[in-house]
Amino acid sequence: MTTKSEAFDVSMSVPCNTPPSYNAIFTSVSADSIWSKLWVFSFLQSKQNCLSHIRAIVSSPDFTPSSIAQTASACATTLPAAEFSKLLQQPNIEGHTALYWAIVNDRREALLAFINFIPKLSPACSSDLRLACMMVSDHALFTWLDLGKKLNPKDDSLRHFLGCPPDEVQVQELGDGCFVASFHFRMFQKRLRIILKMGIEFVARGRIWVLRFCLAPNGRWCAEYELSEHSLPVQADVKLRIEAHKKSPDCTTPEPLIFLTDESMVSDTLVPARRYKFYDWTMDKHPTYIADNDNEIAHPGNPG
Repeated sequence: MTTKSEAFDVSMSVPCNTPPSYNAIFTSVSADSIWSKLWVFSFLQSKQNCLSHIRAIVSSPDFTPSSIAQTASACATTLPAAEFSKLLQQPNIEGHTALYWAIVNDRREALLAFINFIPKLSPACSSDLRLACMMVSDHALFTWLDLGKKLNPKDDSLRHFLGCPPDEVQVQELGDGCFVASFHFRMFQKRLRIILKMGIEFVARGRIWVLRFCLAPNGRWCAEYELSEHSLPVQADVKLRIEAHKKSPDCTTPEPLIFLTDESMVSDTLVPARRYKFYDWTMDKHPTYIADNDNEIAHPGNPG
């Protein structure tokens, strides 16, 4: 009898519980709602306060460089990490990101402080930073932030597979609007024969330029150049100079090869998204200049 009674009691325990009153339910829901509203209000207030501090860091003429890292860290503690990273990458200051203004207004301390809180740049933020580097014509910063587009993902993968270091670009801006971009391509011939296309971006004279190489099925390879998106059109006289490789220290180094833009491609004004081609030639025609390991190429530009 004891077992039956216990079984009966258990089976009836749920329907026998007295339901809470309407007032109790209403009080509970209201409390939850108030807590939620208070949390949202607090979050939005913290976000707005952070944005005010960030705006002051990148724009105020009275900013103190030594206080930037401390202020950024204090802001970061008031928001979840992901939200603070998102806030820094949103175009919430005059249509651009805080990082954009840190570059344009030459607040490098701010840029370094903000970057520490961003695990990975969003595509939109990367595009904004490309504009900033172009605005201040800073190729070194463009390279440090790794803002160059992967013109051929296969090349990036192949380079890692071959243990080949990244290609190097050095830009020297001269007078009268001229510049010289010097490139160092490692394992150039091997990579080009395997993937058939490769290229690199660089910043010079307030524009992003692209230098490309391609190898056709008939064995002829060519070099092309273009202006990247958002670069202003420009009148330019572009030459490609390829340095020869020394076989040994005692050998005389031949004069460099110099190529001009194909006459059929010459235009009074260079515009973005249009490729301009140098004369092509066979891969085996100039073995002294196209080595298996490294290649150094100079790309003088003379924007008008």
